[in-house]
Amino acid sequence: MASRSCQGNEKATYDEDDWGTVTDLHDIGVLGSGPAALAVASACARRGASVTLVAPEPRSPWLPNYCLWADEVPLELQDLTEQFWPQITAATALGSRTLDRQYVKLDTEALQSHFWDALGAGSVRVVPQSAIRLSHQPSSTIIATDDGAEHQVQVVIDASGARTPFVRRVHSRPPAFQTAYGLLLDAPRHGFDPARMVLMDFRPVSDAAKEPPSFLYVLPLSGGRVFVEETSLARRPAVSMDLLRARLEARLESLGLARATRLAQEHCSIAMGLGLPAPGQSLVPFGAAAGMVHPASGYLMSHILRKAAPVAESILDGLDSGGVDAALAAGNAALWPRAHRRVWEIYGFGLEALVGMSGSETNRFFDSFFKLSPDDCAGFLGGRLSPSRLGGVMTKLFRGLPPSVRWHLVRTGLVGGVAPLARSVLQQGVR
Repeated sequence: MASRSCQGNEKATYDEDDWGTVTDLHDIGVLGSGPAALAVASACARRGASVTLVAPEPRSPWLPNYCLWADEVPLELQDLTEQFWPQITAATALGSRTLDRQYVKLDTEALQSHFWDALGAGSVRVVPQSAIRLSHQPSSTIIATDDGAEHQVQVVIDASGARTPFVRRVHSRPPAFQTAYGLLLDAPRHGFDPARMVLMDFRPVSDAAKEPPSFLYVLPLSGGRVFVEETSLARRPAVSMDLLRARLEARLESLGLARATRLAQEHCSIAMGLGLPAPGQSLVPFGAAAGMVHPASGYLMSHILRKAAPVAESILDGLDSGGVDAALAAGNAALWPRAHRRVWEIYGFGLEALVGMSGSETNRFFDSFFKLSPDDCAGFLGGRLSPSRLGGVMTKLFRGLPPSVRWHLVRTGLVGGVAPLARSVLQQGVR
């Protein structure tokens, strides 16, 4: 690999006299400091690339719980798992099922430290500012930050999140939102099986909680702690945090946990169904900025961990072999191969169906969904299926649905402007 052009690990600082000056050329500029940004930045640094990381609060601690299927954790991160569950529970108003699929929670603090350690061992410049403008040149891009400074890099990776202004998308349909409100409790007698996490429990506490549908998510943790969260899977517009908070409080009351000590709270709003990056851009998006959030489940972490190294390798191989244009083409191709784009389009149909489902339809849908094999369920939720396999899973699911939910899916395809896609997915099921 060609030698890289960075000068050490210094953190860039400027006073007023320095405004408008351009820093030394670095190989890679990464926008953001969340899991997607640090995963791909550290992958670049491990390859010997010089990296400029631009984010307003780069060292801000990560707060969310990051969970995924055990077999999706890369080998180099196996030691960073905080909790392990050999089984998961999924429940609807029609019944409850246990799936023998291993699930893990990553140690959030250790994961963040792991990435920073990798960056610290390489040639990295950290810029604690917001990127306000990208000026693309034939052989580089200048990142202008809100302190008036400019940072020159060969390739920009935008991992700054779903609201980035720098990524062009193939469509501008408004996203749906997954919203959630959760609490970490100190409750030694919480009553949940420590060997099982509750992935989804759609059973409402009362009739008043049926619309719009939401579910309980539970992580029984060590030391008598338990994390409980009320989640709206996907709605447009988003379900309010106040409603989710009220529903969670009602659940805690019914579970006898209303008086448990509250150690922390978590709330999130995840944009789902963003348009994928348009071809021919002068940057490589990554993470939520690249539309990598699973359109039908909201999962992102597994995709980040799986793709960070291949995308980084492709970009840097392209730089070495053909310069900036080759790096951009290789990075975007590794991020979104044609088959994977097709898979995300199919998932997008699933998202549109979920957005419009009533509480009753949602319960019937997931009652049928969790009758699929554990591999089919995990593959669908994790986004790891090929187009043909995904079509087969959705066909099996469609055949097992009651007629009212089948009609909802067909109606979604016809009314939502995705009739050709709906037909391609459901054709076998309606014969």
